[in-house]
Amino acid sequence: MTRPLQKTKLDGTHYYRREAVEAEIQELATISAAELERRSALWPSTSQGFVSPEALVYFVRNLPAGAHRDKLTEQLLGRVVRRVPRTTDASGHTTSLTRMNIREDVVDRFVDLLLSDREGYDDRLDYYEVNFNSAIARDRQDASIRHWTHENRSDDLGSDEVEVSDRVEAAVGDCDPFDADELDKRNYRLQLDDAIDSLPEFQRRIVEMLRQEIPIESKDPSIASISKVLGKAEKTIRTHRDKAFASLRLRLERKGRM
Repeated sequence: MTRPLQKTKLDGTHYYRREAVEAEIQELATISAAELERRSALWPSTSQGFVSPEALVYFVRNLPAGAHRDKLTEQLLGRVVRRVPRTTDASGHTTSLTRMNIREDVVDRFVDLLLSDREGYDDRLDYYEVNFNSAIARDRQDASIRHWTHENRSDDLGSDEVEVSDRVEAAVGDCDPFDADELDKRNYRLQLDDAIDSLPEFQRRIVEMLRQEIPIESKDPSIASISKVLGKAEKTIRTHRDKAFASLRLRLERKGRM
């Protein structure tokens, strides 16, 4: 007997798995762990013995902790990734930072739900046992709206000119958002995180990498640099860094932090 879903609809009735999924789970419960792992790795969906993502979610949620569950979890996360558009071209180069962020958001949300479910039943995962592809599509849409809106948000300080304007230079001043003394203060760190999240996507990526002490440019080809990762000229990176710092200064000053 499969464990019933606990999530309820607006009318008070419980969600339920499709009959085909219920039958599949019953059949899969009779095979060995090794065979279930083998079949869970099959792709594409037309492969003989393919395990539906709904059934895979069921087993990942209900098996005891151990290597077997870990292997099925790895296969399940692979299914999530397959439902999100690629962010690289044929050569493996990233073609869109925003699409990469959308992809990461969808995967991160699913991982968070799995972890939450392991601490205590999380009925938000029930929908993935009802219609996995639809649930991931909804997550992808939510992440897309959030990130594309973020990317298209108007820069607080004006246009995206490569040359740094006098206004931007004046706004930056001696601003150092990563001042060690300030970072020791928890409230400041929280406000800084919020301010960074509000930046246009390209600027946010630069600031996050600076925070990790990744250099803007490096003559050593073995050292990763912001310029190399983002595929932009050093001058462009510095321009957007200054705009980001100026924006952070304005935001933090409004909160009385700088």
